[in-house]
Amino acid sequence: MPLGDLEDEAMAKVLIVAQDQVLIENLKRELPQEKSFKVQVAASGFEAGIQAESFHPDCMIVDFSVGKLEALQICQNLRKNADFSEIVLIALLPDDGNTMSFDRSSINETFKKPFDARLLAERLRTLIGAKKELV
Repeated sequence: MPLGDLEDEAMAKVLIVAQDQVLIENLKRELPQEKSFKVQVAASGFEAGIQAESFHPDCMIVDFSVGKLEALQICQNLRKNADFSEIVLIALLPDDGNTMSFDRSSINETFKKPFDARLLAERLRTLIGAKKELV
């Protein structure tokens, strides 16, 4: 018997905004459904907005490799919307030797690439687990 909305409430819904397929697959592997994660992917800011409205994620992981301006716009738009004020926002920053300066007040966590996807998954469990009972 499908549980529908009840099942969704027991799972941590994560929206990954990225274009790097290796990154996406690594994150999906570390955030499996059998460990209470439900993952969707968006390749652009526009797609992220549409996905956020329909999927209602608990967390959004934004890869700044999609473009710094687009990534910042995604984060700012998310925080402007009262429906998403509680969402956990994680930024994946490139480690290209350049320092990236921007207002990080809207972002809960930052990870510099390359990073350990397992550590990110554990951090998500902690951050989302504070709001939800994850099995």
